[in-house]
This record gives sequence, structure tokens and C-alpha cells, in this order.
Amino acid sequence: VIEDREKELDPQGEYASSSRVVLIAKIQELESNMVAAAAFSFTNAVAQLRVLNPSLVEEGLDEEKEVRDGAIVT
Repeated sequence: VIEDREKELDPQGEYASSSRVVLIAKIQELESNMVAAAAFSFTNAVAQLRVLNPSLVEEGLDEEKEVRDGAIVT
């Protein structure tokens, strides 16, 4: 029996009869796609910065790091 919440999240019933293994594989595929998209976006942003700022210092630049209080940290 499919409940209302399930129908809302999966209106076509695509995942209603899927096994746990299939659902986990789908989640892993989506996670992988998200990581690839984020990495592409980072690479693209760096490429644009190189064009706009040819003398850009890239030492320490890393998609895993972030800026806090004006410094690049892990």
C-alpha cells in the first residue's frame, strides 16, 4: 500500500517496487553526479579567474577548502 507521502515524493511510482539495493545504487549515482558537477563548477570558476586575472596566485587553491575570516582553511 502506497501512502499519500510516498505518492507525493514518487508520483509515477518509479521507486515503489524497487529493492533497497537498487535505491542505494541510485543514491550513490546521484551523489557521484553531484560531486562531478561541483568539481566541474570549481574548475570552470578557476578557468574564468585565470582569463580575467592572468597573474592570479593559485597556490593553496583547493575545492575542498573554504574561506574563513579572510584566510583559506580546510
